[in-house]
Amino acid sequence: MSGIHTQATHFMDCIKTGVDARTGQFTLAFQLPLLPANHLAGPSVTPTLTFGVLGSTRDKGFGLGWSLDLSELNLHQDAPSLRLSSGEHFAVDLDNATFMPGSELTLLDAKLKSRRVVCESDSVIRVDQKNGQTEILTRQPESARYLVTELRSQEGNRVFVEWSPYGNDDFILERISDETRTLLHVQRADDGEVAFTVPGRAEESVRLRLVNDALTEVYLPGIDTPFSILYEHHALDPDNHLLLPSTLTSPLGAFDSVIWATGEEGHQLPEGAPLRVLPRVLQWTHSAGETTRELTRTYEWSGVHNFLGFGSDQAFDWQQGRDNLYQVEQDYDYQVTETQTDPYGRTLSTITRTWNRFHLLTSEVTRRGHCELRTTTTFGIAPDTDWEDQPAWCQLPHKQTVTYIDHSNAGLQRREETEYRYDAFGNVVFTRSPLGLEEHSEYYPAEGVADIEETEGCPPNSLGMVRHLKKKTVIPARLNDGTYGGAPVISTTYRYASLASKLTGGPAFVVVDRETAREEIEGRLLETTTQTYITDDGPHYARLEKKVTTLNGKATTTEYRYALTEDELSTHVTLTGFEQTDRVRATQSSARALSTGRLTRERNHAGVVSRYAYDALGRVTLAVTADDSRYEARRTSTYCVNDLAALEHRSGNENPVMIEHRHSTGQRRRQWLDGEGRTVRVELEDIDHAPDVFREIASTVFDAEGRTVSETQQDWLRDPQDPAAVTALSLTTTTFYDDWGNVHRSITPDGVETYNEHDPIILTVKRWQQNGTLKGPHTLTRHNAAGSPVSEHLYDTDGLLIRAREWQRDGLDRVTATTIKVPGQADRVTAVQLDAYGRTVEQRLADNTVVSWTYALHSDDNHPDTVAVTPPTVTEPS
Repeated sequence: MSGIHTQATHFMDCIKTGVDARTGQFTLAFQLPLLPANHLAGPSVTPTLTFGVLGSTRDKGFGLGWSLDLSELNLHQDAPSLRLSSGEHFAVDLDNATFMPGSELTLLDAKLKSRRVVCESDSVIRVDQKNGQTEILTRQPESARYLVTELRSQEGNRVFVEWSPYGNDDFILERISDETRTLLHVQRADDGEVAFTVPGRAEESVRLRLVNDALTEVYLPGIDTPFSILYEHHALDPDNHLLLPSTLTSPLGAFDSVIWATGEEGHQLPEGAPLRVLPRVLQWTHSAGETTRELTRTYEWSGVHNFLGFGSDQAFDWQQGRDNLYQVEQDYDYQVTETQTDPYGRTLSTITRTWNRFHLLTSEVTRRGHCELRTTTTFGIAPDTDWEDQPAWCQLPHKQTVTYIDHSNAGLQRREETEYRYDAFGNVVFTRSPLGLEEHSEYYPAEGVADIEETEGCPPNSLGMVRHLKKKTVIPARLNDGTYGGAPVISTTYRYASLASKLTGGPAFVVVDRETAREEIEGRLLETTTQTYITDDGPHYARLEKKVTTLNGKATTTEYRYALTEDELSTHVTLTGFEQTDRVRATQSSARALSTGRLTRERNHAGVVSRYAYDALGRVTLAVTADDSRYEARRTSTYCVNDLAALEHRSGNENPVMIEHRHSTGQRRRQWLDGEGRTVRVELEDIDHAPDVFREIASTVFDAEGRTVSETQQDWLRDPQDPAAVTALSLTTTTFYDDWGNVHRSITPDGVETYNEHDPIILTVKRWQQNGTLKGPHTLTRHNAAGSPVSEHLYDTDGLLIRAREWQRDGLDRVTATTIKVPGQADRVTAVQLDAYGRTVEQRLADNTVVSWTYALHSDDNHPDTVAVTPPTVTEPS
């Protein structure tokens, strides 16, 4: 089904299971185990095995419909395309391609100048990304397909990918290696099993079980229970059919059930397409293992419009390998409503999403009860203009409007807006928050800029792209009086240096070597930071070597030293104060495993050493604090997933997933998990009175949406006359939520109810407590658009005002004055002056007493140097 090409799939979330509401397809993804490359120096490679219904007529070696998300260029004349490991998929313009060395291929549905596809030879294509990473695609024997064979980081570190022929014009991954070792090896057995193995670490293998060319089971390392998948078969013709995932069960016990709409209920395709109808998900039910907490989502499409362009008023000819909806020049929207229901059939919420002709989400309306949250997004699209003439930033959001609507109060509503602007390379050049705070960004041109007064400068970008930030300025919001309320305008300027690539003949790359922060209104220098990098050849090339931060002429130096062993990369960090003496020098270190990149050991400034060990899935199995000292404390953890231990010790039909921790005292603690990996029950060994006997001490209940609705803490009262007799004492807190999704009411074990009435329209929260009919005082807090409190009023049980507190904020949302108002009394105002770092430098109390602070000149943190108090009648501080 490669003839159906669409840009809608760019927006899939990288999740293991779920429904892409835009396309109505069910998504499945498994990330494969891969050792970090080149002593943790990269490049980063995260091969992911993904399933697509449209590809389920073809087996690429991992089961029908399953493929690896590794970059590939397919120059088949019918549908030339480039698929990147990021998930992006572009049609290629073959009509204007010369394939001359140094020439570039044009991607028909890409607008941003964020990548280049360069022909190095007839058999080699180079893909350069704006972030500096490069992929080499090599043409496979007797094929029009170019597969990734090499990845390069901007420093010149490399990862190599090897392929083997498979089936008819297909190729299967064989091996991924870095410059010193094999990172991943793929092994196929005659019995239909595929194993992704790490050499020398067989226990970390991921195994696939195929039945009749369909992937039905995935075994994760260290877990005997597989992730299982069942499919429905949807016939296209007598010889071909699609696989539709219908039932999925995870090793932890989570369960997914999918019902598909087929035939005329599916997506209809325009005339000339290879399919007449494409199945789509009608209903998806997800459970954490208990049917009482199932969440069901149903999908209802509006009209006949869909992501494939069916029903367009503008006629077009279906083009193989192109996103045909891009041919539509007029407005075209498609819409689906997702309805979420609980196990009892009660509607929890509805979400209506609308996309435009470029598959951009323009509207999302969530309705729960009488509460509605509406998010509309405006993109930089030129109306009534075809794709070829659209501006580079047409797919980027320019304005996002969030509207809160209360349908129980005559449709009362409030809206807030966020604005964005970009350049042709997709760099953000301007943002404005709902509060009015602005951020302006300026970038160096691709040709670079010579050094200017040691604060600016950037070598040319080797790819000819605008990428490197020159200056970022944060401008406070203007208050009602037109000022910033005393808030500073802060800018940070960046200077860059060039480092040579480790790869012979490779392009140089650019690193930040100086940052300069200024207060723009006064033109005052705040601080500078310079960075140097290791330039000696070796495994640590281009790692950070030294950082010097200077404030008020005083420099604090941070030095980095690295060491490699056979198994670990150690990093030693030494911080030296401006005095340059041993008394102001502190050292800490850490070590990470070369095989996983995980932290294995760390030593803090006080010399305390902590050590960690992990299992094949990266779960902590050992944590040691104060290692090798008289204060050593260790905890071991054992993970039991549907094994004999979990089955033997579970309570009733409880989900057999458990973590058992053993502490230094020898006492054991068991956490029982649901299918989502959330703790639902905790047991503690009664080691003092009844060893090997576990008593429940806590439990948690979640609702269908995964929210905590009940928490119980439990202790055990022992009978003094009969130590073997114990009585459970339970304390339960129950939580309820409002239709905005906030905690509305909680009931504590003593029966006291705490209420929180959130109103995001008038931006208030009303809080009070009551027990039965006895109701206590209440507070009413108002917030600004950023969610910060601006006033708080306390009322007694008769509704009379007792006290009010108001906060005045500057344009950076920092408190500059606090006013306390008590009826019948004069207002008490405390005014605050803040420095550029948000630290209090002066506080004027209600009686005109002034408290002043100064701070250590070398630090931008809250390190007071002096505190002075000036009484109201004294002019000199004491």
